[in-house]
Amino acid sequence: MSTPPPQGQRVPLSKEKNPVALAVATAVRYNPLLKQRQGILSTNKEKTDFFRYKRFVRSIKSPEFQKKHAANAAKIPAILDDINAINQVFILLIQNQLVIPVNKLKTQDAKKQGYKVDKKTPALEVTGKAVIQPDAYYAWNYTPPNPYMMLYSILAVIGIFTVILFPLWPFWMRKGVWYLSTGLLCLVGLFFVVAVIRLIIYLISLATMPRQFWLFPNMFEDCGVIESFQPLYAWEEPKSKGQHRSKKGKKHQEPTQSLDTNKENVVESTADTKTTSAKKSETTTVQRKATIEEVE
Repeated sequence: MSTPPPQGQRVPLSKEKNPVALAVATAVRYNPLLKQRQGILSTNKEKTDFFRYKRFVRSIKSPEFQKKHAANAAKIPAILDDINAINQVFILLIQNQLVIPVNKLKTQDAKKQGYKVDKKTPALEVTGKAVIQPDAYYAWNYTPPNPYMMLYSILAVIGIFTVILFPLWPFWMRKGVWYLSTGLLCLVGLFFVVAVIRLIIYLISLATMPRQFWLFPNMFEDCGVIESFQPLYAWEEPKSKGQHRSKKGKKHQEPTQSLDTNKENVVESTADTKTTSAKKSETTTVQRKATIEEVE
């Protein structure tokens, strides 16, 4: 491999994938030391994994990468503690467009641009400038091929032929499939019936009771199947308006208190100006401290 280009020089992109770059990307792609997170790319608004460059350096130095190098020494280079060699390999990944430089946008800025993001899934703005720095962000543009894809394809073909040849099945197998499908349909129908019943009960309690009644309150929550039906029922606590008003009142009272302390400090400063110039500086210092507290 050639020597890495100096800082600030343009790096030409390669249309054909380098076998060494593909081997390194495959070896590092799911390394736990990368501590990858998911983000939304600004180009296609799809989720992808991204990481920091310093995490890439740690994954290259990890024993897991050294084991993969020993298994495929012809394509994966031996990199230990040579930071220049690591930079050279990473630039090779950029040239082959296996990783792309990105900037992580703040949540407020991303929402203004129309991205549906949160703190766990930020928006990633693709940039044309790659900086080799420890805290620089890069996103993956590569997914290694699944080694079990051939097995899945064979199983899919077998499943298709099995369904097509259903009339040729033995009678006991067809009867068992009929009972199984009927039972599953009954469970789905029962689920919808329970959902309608709990909605009706909730509407009745909403109109007649101070607190609303929920049957299976976790039925549509993001949890397991068993947890969806636990507990059996629950009462929804009403939202009191007094709490919201008290919170708003506290927010408005805090700046007024700081203003009052500021006024007291101003009175003290005016009273001290009639005595000595030394007291003037002290009261001025106190007044500035009060102003800083108000800003905070």
